[in-house]
Amino acid sequence: MYTDKRKAKDVYLSSQILGASPEKLVIFLYEGAIKSLKRAEFALDKSDNNGAHYELIKAQDIISELKQSVNQEVAGELPKSLVNLYDFMNSELIKANLGKTKEPIGPIIEMLSELLESWQEVLAQQNNI
Repeated sequence: MYTDKRKAKDVYLSSQILGASPEKLVIFLYEGAIKSLKRAEFALDKSDNNGAHYELIKAQDIISELKQSVNQEVAGELPKSLVNLYDFMNSELIKANLGKTKEPIGPIIEMLSELLESWQEVLAQQNNI
């Protein structure tokens, strides 16, 4: 029974991702990174260093993917600032992982949450046009 539910969920998620716009995919990435970081905090609270390591690496991978998706051909400071912000986030998460401390994680969650809100607003505006 569990595997049938899991398969259905996987099929649903795959269809959501495959049919998503680039903007929606960015939202999925932000949500995934935030979720992993919250799980890392929980793991650290429980002294589950392996679980924390796994979730921090997962969040770093997502942030690296977000960094790669930045179109640096666009004029202005925004692309460069965003790349620098992603680099900073990954640097802080490396510190958190090496020290097995959750202090750097909270501010990264806040930054990602703000970026998520911005993307959600952009997507909402696009859908209203």
